[in-house]
Amino acid sequence: MPLRGRFTPPGDKSVSHRLLLLALIAKGEMMIAGLSDCDDVATTLRCFRALGGKAVPEQGGLRVTGLDRAFPAMPEEGEIVLDCGNSGTTMRLIAGILAGAPGRYVLTGDAQLSRRPMERVAEPLRLMGARITTVAGKPPVTIEGGRLTSVDYHLKDASAQVKGTVMLAGLSACDSGPTSVVETVATRAHTERLVDYFKGRVSVEGLRISVWPGSLELKESYLTPADPSSAAFFLTGAAMIPDSKVTASGILLSPGRTGFLRVLDRMGAKVSITLTSDTPEPTGEATVEYAGPLQGTEIAPEEVPSLIDEVPVLALAATQAGGRTVFRKVDELRIKETDRLMSIRHQLGALGARIRVEGDDLVVEGPTSFIIPAELDSGHDHRLAMTLALALKAARAKIPVLGSESIAISYPGFGAQLEELCRG
Repeated sequence: MPLRGRFTPPGDKSVSHRLLLLALIAKGEMMIAGLSDCDDVATTLRCFRALGGKAVPEQGGLRVTGLDRAFPAMPEEGEIVLDCGNSGTTMRLIAGILAGAPGRYVLTGDAQLSRRPMERVAEPLRLMGARITTVAGKPPVTIEGGRLTSVDYHLKDASAQVKGTVMLAGLSACDSGPTSVVETVATRAHTERLVDYFKGRVSVEGLRISVWPGSLELKESYLTPADPSSAAFFLTGAAMIPDSKVTASGILLSPGRTGFLRVLDRMGAKVSITLTSDTPEPTGEATVEYAGPLQGTEIAPEEVPSLIDEVPVLALAATQAGGRTVFRKVDELRIKETDRLMSIRHQLGALGARIRVEGDDLVVEGPTSFIIPAELDSGHDHRLAMTLALALKAARAKIPVLGSESIAISYPGFGAQLEELCRG
């Protein structure tokens, strides 16, 4: 069943989180248009309001008022508890802000989030002077905010969230020097772009990103670019399903987010990109058209940060490609909502894929014909649930996907959009 048509995905989830969280430490008032309507961003908005932030829906978007670090007084119980739901981005980034805020804060989450590692952000914050504890390295996270000092921190793994956490803490450092993060490979650059856009002092020198303490100033308005990770399911579907052609409009096109398009191009899909704006983020449209059977490829470790969220759907495309596709060093997938690496292997394997995990690599041998089991199980992993829904459309099969309600975590309108593109 081909996919055909033009669509605009919801607002980018990563940018939406950061817009709200930066408003906690910024001055001014801003109308945000196109903010993501997903559950994870709704969680960040709840935390924003719980910390005293003002956000009022108006025609055309959401009007937010910068809090400029004027956090509320502690309640009688002596601490503020913030429920971060399923959102690891919320918990990790807000920790960077609260590390320099007066008071005691406890960050909790749902069962899935409570299994995810948080020492990766706690460690650099402690080096800056934060008093922060976890429970065996996992949530809940308790922060007693206070005086921070600048730090020069070398990331152990490629993580835009850890980078962003350290940068946000650096904005509240009490000394005048820069806080620097040195990456192993370049990751998505939304935090540094937005801090610069809101008149913070930032420098980027290769893999070293530095930020200086100071206040931010919100712009009068901000149009959130559309989410390329949401678009990726339909664009990848177009690459693998004959007679398909799909265009995603208004999407974020920064190099750190479009690795999946580069992979589809070298697998043999027809990919075209049109850039329409470059401030503060490159945005435009991307079109992917089926151009014949795909061919296997190898995804190098340095490519992985630019497509980490798209590995499930790229693995699906690899099941229909000729030869071997190898994803190198994708161990970051082990600490997502599920052990996403093993979940991909089990669920695509249930569809007949020849797929295996070798150490930290994912290997797919194609092409394979789909077989249809009685049911599939996403493990309540939103990206795997969308991948499986696309696979069933390609196979023209109708079976249940357990845990598909998790799709609302990132793309509430996914099912309706899939049906619309199937109708052409």
